[in-house]
Amino acid sequence: MEAAAPVYFGLGWWAFGSAVHWASAALGRWPRPRMVVRHTAADFSIVAPMNGASDASAIYIQALAGLARAGAEVLICVADPDDGAIAPTRALWPDATILVGKDDTFNPKMNNVRKGLEAAGRPIVALCDAGVVLGVEDLCRAAAPLSETVGLVLALKAAADPQGFAAEMERAYINGHQARFLLAADRLGLAVASGGVTLLSHETLQRIGNWRGFNRWIADDYSVVRSVRELGLATRLGDFMPRLPLARRQWSAVWQRQVRWARTRLRLPVWPLVLWEPAIGWLVCGAAGSAALAAAGAGTGVVAAAIVAHTVAWLAGEKWFASGRGLAFGPRAAAAALLREALGPVLMASALGSRAIHWRGTDLGGQWRSQGDGAAGKSV
Repeated sequence: MEAAAPVYFGLGWWAFGSAVHWASAALGRWPRPRMVVRHTAADFSIVAPMNGASDASAIYIQALAGLARAGAEVLICVADPDDGAIAPTRALWPDATILVGKDDTFNPKMNNVRKGLEAAGRPIVALCDAGVVLGVEDLCRAAAPLSETVGLVLALKAAADPQGFAAEMERAYINGHQARFLLAADRLGLAVASGGVTLLSHETLQRIGNWRGFNRWIADDYSVVRSVRELGLATRLGDFMPRLPLARRQWSAVWQRQVRWARTRLRLPVWPLVLWEPAIGWLVCGAAGSAALAAAGAGTGVVAAAIVAHTVAWLAGEKWFASGRGLAFGPRAAAAALLREALGPVLMASALGSRAIHWRGTDLGGQWRSQGDGAAGKSV
């Protein structure tokens, strides 16, 4: 019996992790029935924060300009008058409304977007992550679930067009890991939050205290979800995933971003689930199953075949999820997915190794809850 315990434990661990993987793929790949689109472009105020020339890509500026031409109110927010995003934006879109100014709260993003949220005057307000490309039909479809009972919709971004393996890795994190787990949790009725496009009515925005509803926790997306739910309204992820062209990425930037997000989530009430992520990943589950087979007396060939079968099945589950959401998943994506899984324990160790959360030159972890309100910006 004692000799059998490691075998049962290892096989149980492998079975549990694999079941979670396939269950998340199954739940996440099935979109809800499409809602009736009730809005037009003129119903939207789009708050688009930028920081630096890299945020003002041509495809992004052209998409924002297209929304404005269709009738939407587009409010581009930058913190400083010499921000590198201003010149390329003006070159591509001379008439763009650019709000300049910053506050001095703990959150640099909210310091930048507060002025935009306060200036927004249309019935629906959309806060967009820099680089997310939206067309008019996309925007209206994303907002379709908003109702008297659904107070907020988060449209998860779908990473696209990676150039180089570092960008492929970022796509593996955004599409294959974050989107899969978040969409699955949303289908189970759990409150989930992530970046992309945040949509809520102007009335709901005022009821949560405008920008203050985004600034109650260290993560603005988690804050607004909690704020809206405390009004008695539901929040949900949209079934439409707007595109985020990745182009070329630096590996160091990709890794630092993942460490920052992991540390941020560890500072939120969801931290127990975050700690479990590496334990149910491909690497740890495969190692547990292999160790169990070895303990049961299986030969090297059997163990090797089991590892190959485990890997193929794991990738098949991720590809199944991706196909259901219209996301690309080829050989490079498969290689990136395996590397992402192999780095899971390293990522968690890095996240637990410090409480510093560096973003845009600021340590969010050190400044969390330590600064007061600032002043709104001005228009130029």
